[in-house]
Amino acid sequence: MLHPETRLFTFAVVGDTHVKPESGDQSAPWKVNERATGRARFIAREIARYEPQFVIHLGDLVHPVPELPTFEEAVALTQQVFRQHHNRMHVLPGNHDIGDKPNPAMPAKGVRESWIAIHEKTYGPSYRVVDHDAIRVITLNTPVMNSGLPMEAAQRAWLEETLAASQGKRVFVFMHYPLFVLAPDEPSTYDNVDEPARSDLLALFARHEVEAVFAGHVHNIFYHRLAGTEYYVMPATSFVRQDYSEMFRIEAAPENGRDDAEKLGFALVDVHADGHVVRYVSSYGRELSAAEAAAPVAPRLALKSAHQKLPGGSPLGVFMRHPWAEIVALPQNGPMDEFVRKRARNDYPLAALWRLGTRRLRVPLDDLIDPYARARMGDLVANGFRFTVSGFGVPKGAARQALVENRDLVDRFECVLPFNAIAAAKDDLATFRAAIGRPVLLARVATSADDVKVGSKIELFVSHGFRPDQLPEVERLIDLPVDGFVIRAGLGTDLVALSAELDAFATRTGALMDLHLRVAANNPAANVTDDGAILAAAAELYACALAHPAVAMFLDPFMDLDRGYFVRHGLVDRRCNLRAAGLAVEALAAFLPEGGTPPALSVTDSPEGRALALKGTGLDALILLPKPGAALPLGPTAGPAHVVPLDAPFAIDGAIGDAPSGTLPTAADRPTLIVAADAKA
Repeated sequence: MLHPETRLFTFAVVGDTHVKPESGDQSAPWKVNERATGRARFIAREIARYEPQFVIHLGDLVHPVPELPTFEEAVALTQQVFRQHHNRMHVLPGNHDIGDKPNPAMPAKGVRESWIAIHEKTYGPSYRVVDHDAIRVITLNTPVMNSGLPMEAAQRAWLEETLAASQGKRVFVFMHYPLFVLAPDEPSTYDNVDEPARSDLLALFARHEVEAVFAGHVHNIFYHRLAGTEYYVMPATSFVRQDYSEMFRIEAAPENGRDDAEKLGFALVDVHADGHVVRYVSSYGRELSAAEAAAPVAPRLALKSAHQKLPGGSPLGVFMRHPWAEIVALPQNGPMDEFVRKRARNDYPLAALWRLGTRRLRVPLDDLIDPYARARMGDLVANGFRFTVSGFGVPKGAARQALVENRDLVDRFECVLPFNAIAAAKDDLATFRAAIGRPVLLARVATSADDVKVGSKIELFVSHGFRPDQLPEVERLIDLPVDGFVIRAGLGTDLVALSAELDAFATRTGALMDLHLRVAANNPAANVTDDGAILAAAAELYACALAHPAVAMFLDPFMDLDRGYFVRHGLVDRRCNLRAAGLAVEALAAFLPEGGTPPALSVTDSPEGRALALKGTGLDALILLPKPGAALPLGPTAGPAHVVPLDAPFAIDGAIGDAPSGTLPTAADRPTLIVAADAKA
């Protein structure tokens, strides 16, 4: 794990701006492309708030290709949009800037020396090396690869020489086309570097221990770890490539998936003495006119989102009920890939988890047994994630072997048993616990069969965990060879009182305690989709987790279940975009990270809503949760404070920055976090 005090500097990565003249250009048939220039202005302003040491542009600066009459105007407009970053911006070419990689199956014109010359006259060499403090930055011209142009061989020789001379330096490589999207041995598609250049570069990067490789072009987020190198495929600022909307089991976003605006943005890269952290900042497709871009906004040199590679972040765990590393086969469909079937892994669950700062993930034992999911668990553990693995019954055979052999991927194991089978499983639990060498927690099966029947009504409820009123039963099981127990709560539970009770129980007995907040009805036909109520419950659970770190708290589910049984909303929707509760957790993780001395938690209920107060060393905060249509009065507050709406994306709020927000409201008519400025860490 990295530490804040080891941070050396920050740089920004942006790409695929696709700027075009705001009138008179017909280079794109999609309406969303008309918004690209305004979106680029917003991104340029947002980047400036963080004052990065330098900015990398991954190419496709403009949308009109060089053969079109609007190309030069688009280039000039791009320079104007990013003029505030002119002296610290490194630009590399994309296919819209100098022509496509060689591809006879595409109508686009291939890369040309004359177009490269135009690009280099405007932006400098199309491949270069620049040293910034502790790192060496290498930018590459990928459209020229496999082209046979003289520059291809010249760049290849230069790259090998440059990498050989980089011994002892930390190398970061930037390119437009990614080397691969799913796997190094994938077939050639519109979205990767073709062979033989691909394998050649992969071998070079591995041999010279390149730390990170950043690419654009695909307009979607992907992440890989390979031979010690981290590979990032970055989002666009302009539009999403709609062919990849096939990854989401829901109707496409506007313009057939092309205007999925929450997936647009840029990245901030914090370089530490012993690693790096990549933070994605969503722009939500916001736009600015030239005049609006000059308006002042609050700087953010210190305020950044949480990340699993660093201490802090969200104390909440989440249930990963959906596949979270799913490989999706995309339809065979042009204009990009008319003749091949492209495959991609949906990395947007991971991207959402990064934004939330959530590191504790609960997954079924099936994921650990599956070789592909298990390998992906390894990638996430290396990024600071922790897995609670759950299974029904005491694992035996191949399942036990998988757990024992991969114990480094397991933070704890949750064993679910019928209550009447617990006593008989004592010896098996002891043997398994000794073999796995990880904490084992016990959860009882909970079904509607346990309930008293009323008439002919059947609800078919199935879950797990002890109810809060079953704590006396739990205490009678304290001598079992397990490390702790799982308690289940639902919406409407007084989480403040329950978490304090579980903390006291853990202190008295020495048992680990997990608290699962189940956002679901007991009736499988009833839907739980009140986003306001779910936000309030998630915020309350968050406050409880800060105040009682001895109790591990999980929210169920992470992602919406929008079909089947027990339909309910989670922190993200089926496109992996944040719901209201997710926005709240994202903001809370940035302003109220876990760690340090647990604060005291108190609650004040009134007809207008609930106020949660957190006070402790370096912390003085209020979480205000008004009832729908009500305004929750705010009592006297000493000193300046940050005022953060919890139901809106704080990351792009121009008024929220390092300094206090200014005048405090007298009442809150929406979920709101108030953090005393002099207490914020």
